[in-house]
Amino acid sequence: MRVFALALIIIAAAGCGTSTKLSNQNLSYLYYKGSSIMHPEYQVYHVSDTVSRLYCSINTDEFLYSKDGDNQYFTAAYSISYKLFSSFESKVVIDSSSATFVYNKSEGRRQIINRIDFKAHSPNTYLLEVNTYDLKRKQSARMFVNIDKGSKYTRQYFKVDSKIKKQTNFDPVVHGKDVLEIKPVMKDVSKMYVKYFDINFAISLPPFSMQEAKKVRYRPDSLYEVTLNEEGIVESTMDKKGIYHFQIDTITREGLTFFHYYNDFPRLTTANQMIGPLRYITTKQEFTEMMAADNKKQAVDDFWINITGNPDRGKKVIKRFYTRVQDANRYFTSYLEGWKSDRGMIYIVYGAPDVVYKNSFSENWIYGEEGNLVSLNFAFVNVLNPLTDKDFKLDRSPIYKNSWYLAVDAWRQGIVY
Repeated sequence: MRVFALALIIIAAAGCGTSTKLSNQNLSYLYYKGSSIMHPEYQVYHVSDTVSRLYCSINTDEFLYSKDGDNQYFTAAYSISYKLFSSFESKVVIDSSSATFVYNKSEGRRQIINRIDFKAHSPNTYLLEVNTYDLKRKQSARMFVNIDKGSKYTRQYFKVDSKIKKQTNFDPVVHGKDVLEIKPVMKDVSKMYVKYFDINFAISLPPFSMQEAKKVRYRPDSLYEVTLNEEGIVESTMDKKGIYHFQIDTITREGLTFFHYYNDFPRLTTANQMIGPLRYITTKQEFTEMMAADNKKQAVDDFWINITGNPDRGKKVIKRFYTRVQDANRYFTSYLEGWKSDRGMIYIVYGAPDVVYKNSFSENWIYGEEGNLVSLNFAFVNVLNPLTDKDFKLDRSPIYKNSWYLAVDAWRQGIVY
């Protein structure tokens, strides 16, 4: 792989600590798109039992460029650093490193992919804190990646590349034209098994509903085998909508999972896609009528015009509502689309939380001032799910009923809540 760098500095430091546990830090910026100009993506692949590799993809349009000294070209300078922890609850940094790069704008790349190796022993789980920093703009993007080396069957023991783009694949969500090359790190593997699941999942119930949600069924709708080529790679298209779970051994539940919802995901491009999230703020009759309408786009337009009073005001409210839906798809997609999830539901109706605390097992969201009795607190528990590590269920309670209807009524009056 070509590394777009004129300078590369690796600084390793292990065994140091931080003053505050990550679990005690407000991480609400993770769910606020405007918190940084840069939006890098990360992927981890376990090279061996002791070494793992971090891939970082950056959109070059998000850099600040300038000419330095006698340099006739516009360049960007940035660094990628990481800290490895055992969990959100730990203060101890197990491993850390930083790499500095310079990119020449004349190369004309829309995307740069860099990689850094780090030490992580199996069988263990870790948390990787990654910080990408634009040295000229002096702005950073800080994110977290779960590291799972619990067994050799976990998803990070599979290297995945896009055959069309000829680069590392960063997105578990696939589209109809994607062709992925999947290579397990395990040697002497001649075939893999693919479990296919339908994606017809119901949306989340309101936060005050004590009705028991339908349990996720992990029994696949079909099972088939794929054969590795001489290079130990499987090429897969996955053009049918659904969930694809690749496994080396079906006795275990672990494996590599891809999700195909529709080709434009996470964006909303059809009236049908726009109707679904409206269920959170419509009556059952309104929703049923929209779904049955011959002209669904007109039905959606009529709904928004009716509640906002005029088309111009309606456009502003529509933009805010569906921006939240698309952001929910980006942040909270797991085995189901992000807008259908518990976190997605709360995010769409209430907006981005003011305070977010994360630990190894849950997330806590606060709307309002922390410690204020009138503030809203939502607790989400991370559910063990073989298809994803992003399955979080809301701890529901009748106490949310008043605030829910207050938020829904605001939307129905054409007010962005």
